[in-house]
Amino acid sequence: MSERVFRRLDAAIDRQITPLDMRRYEARLRELLYWDERDPCDASILPLVISRERHAAYERAAECLCSAALEAFVDRRDPALFTGDSLQQLAQGFPLRQDVISGNARFDFLERGDDIRLVEMNFVGVGTVGHSLQATRALIDLVPELAERYRLLHPTHAFREQLLRQGIGTIALLTKDNDREFYGSWLDRVIIAEGVRPVEMIIVPRAEWPEFISDGSALMFRGRKIDAIYPRELTWQDSMRAEADWCRFFLASGAFCYDHWSLVLVEDKDLRFLERIDPAAGAYLPRTIDLEALPPGADTSGMVLKRKHEHGGEGVWMSPVDLPQDHRGDYILQERIAMNQTRVKSLMGFEGVVSYDVAAHVNYDYDLRSRRLLSCRVSGYLSRYAPQGDIVNISKGGGLIPVLVEKGVEQA
Repeated sequence: MSERVFRRLDAAIDRQITPLDMRRYEARLRELLYWDERDPCDASILPLVISRERHAAYERAAECLCSAALEAFVDRRDPALFTGDSLQQLAQGFPLRQDVISGNARFDFLERGDDIRLVEMNFVGVGTVGHSLQATRALIDLVPELAERYRLLHPTHAFREQLLRQGIGTIALLTKDNDREFYGSWLDRVIIAEGVRPVEMIIVPRAEWPEFISDGSALMFRGRKIDAIYPRELTWQDSMRAEADWCRFFLASGAFCYDHWSLVLVEDKDLRFLERIDPAAGAYLPRTIDLEALPPGADTSGMVLKRKHEHGGEGVWMSPVDLPQDHRGDYILQERIAMNQTRVKSLMGFEGVVSYDVAAHVNYDYDLRSRRLLSCRVSGYLSRYAPQGDIVNISKGGGLIPVLVEKGVEQA
């Protein structure tokens, strides 16, 4: 595997951005619903650049991994073929009344040199579809010369095309009652709803769900037919377990479901199942061993301990010292990847060299009967930085890096 490298910003881009006043950047971020004191999220004014060749590499990775994951999903729906954790067993019983499964996944990658390694897949409740991409939009708005060579890939654009292609006129975004207390999450929903126009997206908080009615053939809300649902609630373990009846109601309502709740079946910390489906997927996976296979006295300082069949950010320990002695078969160890680095200069005053990740938003359609990926493309990039060390976590003081994608020949 390649050694980590420092990604230096192109000199021409540096010259274009250097004169930009940070106060203008902040003002534009406010206008685009990115920045708000109620839920501040730091952002660098210095971008990360994805070259044409790099974008093509991410597209190949996304198609390979998405195809393998969704083929595994078909098998994992069958309890005779797969026994996961209690949440996955619950999901196996959810109705699946559509022949095509569609959505907006997010694959979290780490770069080391020219290599990319997948560390997490999220198919349900991806919370960065709208809000995080606004930092790139603000940068291009303020430095329009950047648009001559680079573009913003925004997941809402691909989602809008997908909805229109599938004949969706009205879609309900299902959300929680206290969404506005987490203001960044609320802004994410508002940005998505605006981004998918002319499709009408109705944001429906949990308290209003009893106003949905269905006879099993059509879903109605306040007298209006709802063509599809987009769950952004009941996407965490506790809520999905506690309110599984609501999941069943919506999935049997006759409305098409994007980011189907059952896809939690392929949200797994142990990613080796992808390689068992398609050996080519192994090129994108970190080296992984079962905890049970760890030799006595082995050094784990360069590894990450993960609990299998875990979801979201739960069940992850960096450089573990005290390893579990009970239920060791429930754990894996993955190599800890020395991530590439770049320079950031942030809205909240942080400046320096940081490690970063690259999360690829992936828009897809998959035919369940033929087991064929109908469409798959990287629809956007999210990059987060770690102010110290290699733990990329915004809640621990990190922030976002705008991502510029080099235009292809046909877009230049």
